[in-house]
Amino acid sequence: MSQKCILSLALTLGLISFSCSKISLEPVKPERKVFTPRWIKNLDVAYSTGNLPIGLQSPAMADEFLYVGENSGIFHAYNRKNGRPIWKSDEGQAYHASPVVFKDKVLYGNVEGRLYARNRFNGELIYNIDLGSAVESEPVLYQGRLIVHTRNHKIVCLDAETGKVLWAYKRSVPFLTTLQRVSQPLVYKNRIYVGFADGFTVAFNLEEGAILWETKVVNGQKFIDVDTHPSIFDEKIVVGSQSGQMSILNPRSGFIERHLPYFIARAPLILEDQMIVGTTDGEVVFLNSGLKETHKMKVSEGGITSIAQWGEEFIVSTTSGELIAISIKSKEILDTFHFGHSSSALFGTLVVKGDTLAAYSSRNRLYVFRR
Repeated sequence: MSQKCILSLALTLGLISFSCSKISLEPVKPERKVFTPRWIKNLDVAYSTGNLPIGLQSPAMADEFLYVGENSGIFHAYNRKNGRPIWKSDEGQAYHASPVVFKDKVLYGNVEGRLYARNRFNGELIYNIDLGSAVESEPVLYQGRLIVHTRNHKIVCLDAETGKVLWAYKRSVPFLTTLQRVSQPLVYKNRIYVGFADGFTVAFNLEEGAILWETKVVNGQKFIDVDTHPSIFDEKIVVGSQSGQMSILNPRSGFIERHLPYFIARAPLILEDQMIVGTTDGEVVFLNSGLKETHKMKVSEGGITSIAQWGEEFIVSTTSGELIAISIKSKEILDTFHFGHSSSALFGTLVVKGDTLAAYSSRNRLYVFRR
C-alpha cells in the first residue's frame, strides 16, 4: 500500500485528527519538565504536494548506538548521546519497522521485502535476503531465531546468525488492506502468537511452524485485522483491534476467556501486577491482575499509539502529535511535548534505553530526549 493510501485510510478511520478544538483533559501538573530534547533530526524526504510521506518506523537503541531507517532508503547509525553520525547505508527503499540488535549485528527490513544484517559497529554487510514482501513490524529475536511478519501475511523464521530460512507460513487472507502495519509476533514458552488481517490470532510451534490453534477474535466485513502484537499478562494472551474489543485468550488452547470493552491500536504496557491500556479514544486505562479497571483518564483527543515506561513515568504517544508523561504513582500528567506540526503523529513505537527516550514522528522527525 502506498503512503498516500495509508494517509487517506488513517484520515477515513479517524486515526489522524486535524481538529483545532480545545482538548478537555485532566489538569496538567507542571511540577517539573520531563521532556528535554537531547537532539532532533529532520529525516523528511522531498515530496510533491498532496503526497505526504508518512513515517511509520521506529528507532532501536543498544549501548551508545541508535539505529533508524529513513524513507529515502538510508539506514543510519548515530551516537545516541549526541546524534553524531557513525555510519550509514543506502538501500534505496523506505522502512516501516524498527531494527533489532543481535550480538554484533543490527537486523532490519524494508518495504521491498529485503532483510539486511550488518555489523552494528561499522555497517559492514553480513547478509541480506529477499522475504518477498514488506517488513512492517519489528522482527522478534528468540534463542538465536528471528521471526518476521511481512505485509503479505507471511511468517518467516530464520537463523539470525546466518539468515537461513528455517520455516515459513503463508496465510491466505481475503482482505487486501490492513491498518498501517502487521502484528508483531510474540514468543512465549516456545510458541509463537501472531494476529492476522482476517481477525484471527494464531499459535505456532516454534520449531517447525505447525499451527497449534487459531481463534477468531474480531468479526466484521473489513478492517478486522489484529494489528496489535499479542502480549502476556498474568499468563494469558492479550490481543486487540481497532475493530473489536480486547480479548483474553488461554495460551494453551486459544479459548477466549473474556472480552474487555476497549478498542486499541497498539499493545498495552505490562507493569508486573498491572496492565496499562491506551484506547483509540485517547483514554488510558489501568487494570489490575484480576483485569478490574482501577483508574481511567482522558489524555488526548487523538488515539493512543504507544506506551512506554521511562523511569518513574510512563510516556504516551498519540495520533494528535503529543507525547504525554504520566506519573506511575500518582496518575498525574506531568508534562506534554508537541511535535509541532498539524499533521504530526506517532505511528511507531516509543523506545527507551536508560536515560534516553526516542520517538520517530509521522513527519519523519527523530526526537531523542534525556532525563
